[in-house]
Amino acid sequence: MSDTTPVTCAFPGCDQPVTPPPATGGRSRYCDDPEHTASTAFRARHAQGRGSQSEPINLDRPASVASATLRETVLRLDQLLDEFRSLSTHAATQLQIATNPEAVQAELAAARAETLQAIAAAQAETAAEQQARLTADEAAEAAQAETERAQQTAAAATARAEAAESARQAAETAARQAEAHAHDAIAQAEADVAEATARATDAEQRASAATAARQAAESQAANEHARAEQAETRARQAAEAAQQAENRARQAAEATQQAEIRAAQALDERNAAQAAASEAHHERQMAIMQATAAEQLLASAQQTAAAQQQRAEAAESARQAAEDAREATEHHLTDAQRQIEALTAELSQTRQRAETAEQQNKQPPTRRRPTTPK
Repeated sequence: MSDTTPVTCAFPGCDQPVTPPPATGGRSRYCDDPEHTASTAFRARHAQGRGSQSEPINLDRPASVASATLRETVLRLDQLLDEFRSLSTHAATQLQIATNPEAVQAELAAARAETLQAIAAAQAETAAEQQARLTADEAAEAAQAETERAQQTAAAATARAEAAESARQAAETAARQAEAHAHDAIAQAEADVAEATARATDAEQRASAATAARQAAESQAANEHARAEQAETRARQAAEAAQQAENRARQAAEATQQAEIRAAQALDERNAAQAAASEAHHERQMAIMQATAAEQLLASAQQTAAAQQQRAEAAESARQAAEDAREATEHHLTDAQRQIEALTAELSQTRQRAETAEQQNKQPPTRRRPTTPK
């Protein structure tokens, strides 16, 4: 069989060399330009035939035109068969990977392991949440007890504050009474001193005026002097009483100050007890919030475990579907292989017919001798 592969590209107007034959076999008739193919060359030739009258279609050689068209069709069929074989090989490879029992079993084992891990994690979270709930309940009970103790302390502080207030009021009353007694004693002492002074002055005046009656008045002067001494004694006693009253007033003021200090301390204790009660209430609220969050986490863990179980079931269903698809694909591949073999046989026959037609077209036509009329 002669080699009819052209040296230059068969595309109309292209003088580039053809590409080397492909590794899969066959012949190359076009250059490396992706736009130069059998179909584009056929369209270009027909377009030139319709658009230009300088190259009219040769209607006297329909067999040659049909042979050229047949060769292009055979080449196109070769390309399509090569593409179909490549796609079939790729599909068989992907099917083998998708239906590999070991890969499917490994994927199912991984899914089961993930499901078991998720269930174990959910169980651990559930145990932790239960422990957190118990801790929160204990904290709430402790906070309740602390609140009760704080309330009792606040009540006791309030009672002490009320007692201190009563003591302060009593001390103020005693101080006012002592101050009134001191004022009265001082006033009485001042009156006695004034009276004694007046009497002494009168006695001196009488002594100066009545020198002659000194002897007679000595007795009276002595008496007056004794009364003066008594007045001084009463004045001294009044001063002492005033001093005692002042001391009692000072003591009463100190008692009032102590009562105020105790009242302030009781108020501080009451405020501290109220703060402790507020803190205990806050801790109780936090414990309740933690318990609620633990319940939410438990519900989320249960939902996660259910979703993992559903994914495991879906993986099992996918494995069964992949097995069914593998069997169906193997059946389709068998049919496709049969079709490829039939198309290959038909293509071989078509190629042989095309080569035979080409050989016949190359032989010169036999001229008939003109018959001589007898």
